[in-house]
Amino acid sequence: MQDSRTNAGFSGAELMLRVKQGDASAFNEIVMQYQDDVIGLCFRYVGNQVDAEEVAQEVFVRLYQSRDSYEPRGKLTTYLYRIAVNRSLNFIRNQRRRKWLSFDKVQRSHSLSDPENPESAFERQEQEAMIQEAIQALPKNQKTVLILRRYQELSYEEIAEIMGCSIPSVESRLFRARQTLRKTLKPFI
Repeated sequence: MQDSRTNAGFSGAELMLRVKQGDASAFNEIVMQYQDDVIGLCFRYVGNQVDAEEVAQEVFVRLYQSRDSYEPRGKLTTYLYRIAVNRSLNFIRNQRRRKWLSFDKVQRSHSLSDPENPESAFERQEQEAMIQEAIQALPKNQKTVLILRRYQELSYEEIAEIMGCSIPSVESRLFRARQTLRKTLKPFI
């Protein structure tokens, strides 16, 4: 996700400042600009598209509710990601409390089917499900660093800002996450 100029020529931070001044169209533009990336990030945490869309909606509601206190200290994407990570973790925590979370019912937002070779497609689906299950089992900080780096392609600096930690801490958590995943998945891959 980039916080570069939008189609209207305003950065995310500039749009948010317009929202703060009461410009509803600027908020609509923020949603249109960033919703796919926010849903994608939430999906990596919650494991299915419907829940990811629900959490993403909460992210934008929270963003709108915080408009009066918004200060452009960095990129809007950093602010949005922080909200998305927190909302996703809250969702998972609430799901665990209700014991509704089930890794064997992971839904996919994209099809992994291969009409040429159904067996190969099935193997890829199984492998992807194992990887997602292993990621979900990581400690919260390791999971967050891994998702932000691998799937959202953020820099160490951006991740450190989102998580409120140092760059060496990000590097260490990412190293430990990768090490744990290798150990967990070694028998299967």
